[in-house]
Amino acid sequence: MEKEQFRTLNQFKALLRFSGSFNIIAAGLFIFPVLFEHYLQFWNTLNSLCGFENALITIPTDPFHALFINTAGIDLVLIGAIILYVSKDPLRNKGIIIMNAIGRTLFTIFTIYYHITADLLFLFVIIGIIDLCISLGFIYFLWKINKNTAKQQNIIQI
Repeated sequence: MEKEQFRTLNQFKALLRFSGSFNIIAAGLFIFPVLFEHYLQFWNTLNSLCGFENALITIPTDPFHALFINTAGIDLVLIGAIILYVSKDPLRNKGIIIMNAIGRTLFTIFTIYYHITADLLFLFVIIGIIDLCISLGFIYFLWKINKNTAKQQNIIQI
């Protein structure tokens, strides 16, 4: 593996590690009953401190919606753990990375939609934009690695 491709692969692995860690840190507290209520209140407070005047998150009082928040936290932490695992060998796990990029892009679209139609906290739009940047980074690195691999194969064939 040439030096440029090695550097590109290491940068890609770093983005994957950041992405997985971002999921785990951002969603980890949603897993736990009662704690997630304080975490949602934290987002409300942070949104107000930033000067954004959106409708505040309503803390669910019924077990059905609380369970959905806990389940979403579990899912997001698991996705983060999967991406951390994939970061060890991204070239063998391109499909998982592409699916994650699609999911992150959809999340961005939905945060913008709910911000416009239902006044979702603007901070979640910012998180959506971060996810979109991560998705674009994934696509960029996959494209760059594929381009470098194709170049190397052409050199070997000559």
